[in-house]
Amino acid sequence: MGDLKSFKKEILLSALCVAALAEIVSLIVYGPSLWFSAGLGVGTLTTMTCFLILTRTGAITEITKKSGIVVLGYFARMLLYGAVFFICIKFRVICGFGCLAGFVSLHFGILLLYGVVYRFRKKKNPLNDWTEPKEWNDLSVYDDEDDDW
Repeated sequence: MGDLKSFKKEILLSALCVAALAEIVSLIVYGPSLWFSAGLGVGTLTTMTCFLILTRTGAITEITKKSGIVVLGYFARMLLYGAVFFICIKFRVICGFGCLAGFVSLHFGILLLYGVVYRFRKKKNPLNDWTEPKEWNDLSVYDDEDDDW
């Protein structure tokens, strides 16, 4: 569990760094805007909250072996994303754009951290460190009737 906490912490920190970078770029491109900054902050906090909901529902599903909680968590996250975006867009359009930038900050953080940075580190990428065999990589286990024609 301690390894998962550091993994989550690393992802959330990378999301904050990407959000700060988005704010710097917006200052250069658009100029100072309180509405964009507010939307970016709200969007970043929303995507971080949804990430924590996702990890929690995944942990519960792993323990209980019931997938219903994941579906419930999915709908809760989608409602949260939609409600936050709707509220931001109602204030100002630029606030909505900031909110969208905040929504993708976590995803770009993961992309940069585990797609780029880990390629140059000596540390192993935790996304590639699987203990179980990758049966889904072996395409011979899938028998397709369509392949016989």
